Amino acid sequence: MSENRNESEFDYLILLFRYILRRLNFQHLLFFSVFVTFDIGDAVTAAMMMELNGINSEYNIIVKNIFVNYGLAGLIAAKLLFIIVPLIIASMVVERSYWLINGVLVALVIAGLMATQANLQRMEGLPHMGPMEINLIYLNFLIILGIAGTILDHYSPYPTKERFTTR
Repeated sequence: MSENRNESEFDYLILLFRYILRRLNFQHLLFFSVFVTFDIGDAVTAAMMMELNGINSEYNIIVKNIFVNYGLAGLIAAKLLFIIVPLIIASMVVERSYWLINGVLVALVIAGLMATQANLQRMEGLPHMGPMEINLIYLNFLIILGIAGTILDHYSPYPTKERFTTR
């Protein structure tokens, strides 16, 4: 006699969620954080700011042109194409770059948070960090974390995929 298990639809979702968590590593979470903060957060708030305050409220002329010609979807796609995709390719192609890529990703998350906050404050008419300040802070983090990542990649055992994922 077969036993009828009372499995709900949520059991399949829980299994899927567990499988995904086992396959993710720290770098995957950083890539997702960059996508949410630097790509989506900055692009959406910049688009809202340009709609509310006019196109000239955006400092970056490339972002202005992409937004005017392609809209928000084009802006998100451009950030994916020119920032995130090259980093994904570099992380797969370049040996011993795990911590360097992580440093770059953390710097991008910080830049995305600062840019998103500045865009929101600009929309509300509040004092905000200027683009040059954000860029200088980003470059400082990029240099410091990039050097630290390079040192870690050089002197630490190379993190293999087997080390960061479970089966």
